[in-house]
Parts: sequence; structure tokens; C-alpha cells
Amino acid sequence: MDLRSVIITNSVSVAVLLILLYAARAKTLRDRPEDRLYKVMVLGVMLGSAMETLSYVIDGKVFPLSRVLNYIMNTYLFTANMLLPLFLLIYVDLCLYGRTSRIKKHYKPQIIAAAVMIAINVVNFFVPISYYITEGNTYERRILSYLYYVVILYYFLSILLLLRKYKKKHGARAFLSVGVFVVPVLIGTGLQFLIYGLSLAWLSSAIGLAGLFMMQQNEMAYIDPLTRLFNRQYMDHILSYWIGRGRSFAGIMVDVDKFKSINDTFGHSEGDNALKTLANLMKKSSNETEWLFRFAGDEFIVLKLTDHADGLDGFTEKLDEQIVLYNSEERPYRLSASYGGSFFSDGDVDSFMKEMDDKMYEMKERHHAETAGNKTE
Repeated sequence: MDLRSVIITNSVSVAVLLILLYAARAKTLRDRPEDRLYKVMVLGVMLGSAMETLSYVIDGKVFPLSRVLNYIMNTYLFTANMLLPLFLLIYVDLCLYGRTSRIKKHYKPQIIAAAVMIAINVVNFFVPISYYITEGNTYERRILSYLYYVVILYYFLSILLLLRKYKKKHGARAFLSVGVFVVPVLIGTGLQFLIYGLSLAWLSSAIGLAGLFMMQQNEMAYIDPLTRLFNRQYMDHILSYWIGRGRSFAGIMVDVDKFKSINDTFGHSEGDNALKTLANLMKKSSNETEWLFRFAGDEFIVLKLTDHADGLDGFTEKLDEQIVLYNSEERPYRLSASYGGSFFSDGDVDSFMKEMDDKMYEMKERHHAETAGNKTE
């Protein structure tokens, strides 16, 4: 690949990434761990595009410290090529489960593989085992450079396996399509591996990141902006997917007690805070098999694939504990919630939803009666 083609290819990559960074500055992305990781990937690919271009520019040109500069740039390129698919794997996991605590638990082999390859990269400064910069300042591949591609393939297979397991257990995520971001990177990296001197990895990575960005924007249509839970539109998608495949599941409708009183007494801003607080308490009470949705107003729904009608009893017990703990501190008002459960194995979704709603209002009436009784004593 001639220098002009390399410059054009990587310039397009940088241009695409600059647009993505500008969009991120415009606050179209949320400030969550996966979003911060996404920005790191964008900056890493942008720097990789620039360094690869510069390495082609100085290749074969001898000047003071030229070999050192070439080694530094190629060390970064090898390291970034290794870390990008690992970060992509972690990013997908965070998008699916939203728990940073999962990473060390589930991806130790992948992290160790990256550490080993980075160590090889450092050793290469002293013993040229993955690449070599000749006295004439030209780049040459060595045998261990191919091991990097094997590990990169391992990461992409890990991503595919992660998505497959998730789909089998929970159903497909409406806004996470593997082809949009994995296929371009695989094609670009594969061609660069097969054709020595071809420069496509960074451009394909930029295209993959652009695909991820579009999916992030699509996801915003399924996320409630106040509570950061899934919204009713996405709940309808999940229910349709499960019912269409004959799955059984349990559900709970959760409602904030005396929400109108909180709004009237303390203002709508405090009412919003109450909703966000309950959403956060629900997150703390749930595990990765339980789906949380903001249904409407001050009503929330929890869904879980299960063959047992009491499959969400553990969630309600934890939620009660979290609410008691929250109310143990000095607050302008006490937070309370009512909920009603239902189980679906066959029938129609309207009956499932109505049963949850009816049971929730029964509990709400009991709470109101208890409050009124306490006032009269």
C-alpha cells in the first residue's frame, strides 16, 4: 500500500472519529462507564491512525532517534491493536449487564492474555520477537506478530459468545447488533493480516465505532431519561419476544405510595428525585436476570424469565430492605412503595398486566388504611 493511500485511509478514519467526538461533546452520550470506555476507544483509534501514518512516513528514512521513534509508534500500535477488542468486549458486557463488578469475574483469561501480549511488546524493545526495525529504519514482521491476531480473534469470539449466551437467556437486545460493529473490524483486521503492508485496521475500527455510536443513539429511544431504566416501549419488545417463543416469566408492578402528596408538598423536582431514588433502590435489589422498566408516571415493572410464580420474591424482599435502610436516615418524607405480582405461562399479556395492577392497588389500599389508622391513634 503506497504512502498516499495510507494517508487518505487514515485521514478518513480520523475525520469519522472527530465527528464522533463532537457528537459526544454535544452530550448525545450518557456519562456511564461504557460511555467513558467508548470515548477511550475513539481516542485510541484516532491516535493509532495518526501513528500508523507517521510510521509509514518515516519508514526507511534515517535521522537521529528515527529507530527509537519507530519502535515507540509500533509499540503503541501493537498495544492498541490488542486493547481495542478487549475494551470492545468489556463495552458490550457493560451495555448488556451494566455492572462493572462482572468484568474481573468473567474476563480474567482475556485480561491475562492482553497482559502477556503487552509484556511481549515490551520485550520486543530488546529482543525482536514480534517485529524488528532495521538499521535502515524499515519495519519487518517477526513470527510472534501473528500471535497478536490469534488473541484478537479470541476477543471477537468472546464477544460473539457473550451475545449468544445473553440472547439465549434473556432474548436479543433490540439495539445491539453484532454485525454493525464486529464485522467491519474483523474484515479490516483480517485483510491487513493476509496482505502485508495493507492499512485497513484503523479505518475499519473507526467504522465499527461509528456503528456503535448509532446503536447508542437508538438505545436512547428505549431508555427512560429520568430513571435510566428501560421504558415501556422496550418492555413491550421484550414481552413480545418472550411470548413469541413460548417463555414463562414473572412480573411485579411497583408504585410509589403518596406520590402526588410528595409532588404537591415538596414540588415536582423532589417528586423526580423520589422516582430516581426508587429506581436506584430497585437496581440495588435486582440481579442481572431481572429486568427493570419505568412503566408510566410513578409505576415501575420488574420482569424475570422463570418457571416459578415466586421467582421475584427475592427481589421484593431486598427492595423492602433497601427502602427501610433509606428511611433510617433523616428525610423530609418517608419513601414507601406498593407492588403486585403476576406469573405468565400462557394466555394474553393484558391479563398478565391487569393482575399485577390489581394486586398492586390492593397493597396500596392496605398502606393507605394503615397510615390512616396510625393517625387516629
